[in-house]
Amino acid sequence: MLLGALGVMPASADTKGQLDAAKQQLAAAQAKFDAATAAWQQAEADLAQTKDQIASTKADIQRLQTTVDRLNARLQKRAVIAFENGPGSAIDSLLASSSITDFADRMEFLGSLAQDSASLVVEARVAEAELHRKTDDLAGLAAKQATIAANRQALEQSAMSAASNLQHLVATLTEKYRKELQAQKQLSLLGQHTNPGGAIAVCPVAGPNSFVDSFGWPRPGGRVHEGIDLISPYGTPIVAVQPGSAVRTPNPLGGNAVIVYGPGSDFTYYAHMSSYGAEGQVSVNTVIGYVGSTGDTNVNHLHFEYHPGGGAAIDPYQALLAVC
Repeated sequence: MLLGALGVMPASADTKGQLDAAKQQLAAAQAKFDAATAAWQQAEADLAQTKDQIASTKADIQRLQTTVDRLNARLQKRAVIAFENGPGSAIDSLLASSSITDFADRMEFLGSLAQDSASLVVEARVAEAELHRKTDDLAGLAAKQATIAANRQALEQSAMSAASNLQHLVATLTEKYRKELQAQKQLSLLGQHTNPGGAIAVCPVAGPNSFVDSFGWPRPGGRVHEGIDLISPYGTPIVAVQPGSAVRTPNPLGGNAVIVYGPGSDFTYYAHMSSYGAEGQVSVNTVIGYVGSTGDTNVNHLHFEYHPGGGAAIDPYQALLAVC
């Protein structure tokens, strides 16, 4: 992710100065890219939390409305009973009673009925007050969601613009200093390295990229983020980080996706590809697809997951830092 030195080949003092200046240009462009990526990822998490809060509040409103309706129905029944047993109820009870004990029992029942009705009124008022508060909360959350969504869209554009600017700068500097860099691969411009024998041997995005440690961050529907999003220009090659069998696994969330089943039951997952590359048996650095925004996203990026031993995903952030 961080940009490495532009040149390591012998050069004149003047050329060295130019290469150092080019390196600074790349570092500045990468810093802007990283800042835009971090802001976008935070907006994604904020939007997910707000969506879940809205869903929870709507459920509370539905529950409270049901409670209020039930209490009001009970109060209406009590009102009918109270009307039927109006001011003359005490005298009627006395005349209809077979004994003083029977009369006392009837009066106790009428008293408890009145007390129960008063409690129902209090309970109904509390439920209605809570219902109004939740309704106000929902309006506030809806406004918050609209603001975050608009901000996220602007941040998406900012991140993609920063990625495009970095891609253009790399191409320009590569062409400008191609003689000095003729013995190097373009990826050395980006500070990308290999980690032979590592579970993640190379950067899965073979080109300009930016990412933050967003593993475990909230996603809509109570989900959590099980990978790392590497923001990169559209069409940048995506490569296998380990040898194995590449299987195309398109799905609604990940869009065009690939799983590479590697050694020791490990597997790595690559999502949101614009198009596919090689499938079947692949080696490290084999192109298995290209960066895009298919599935549940509007931003060109690679969603990458690492599942050691075929189990749950673990955070690959530090391993990616070592190679990207």
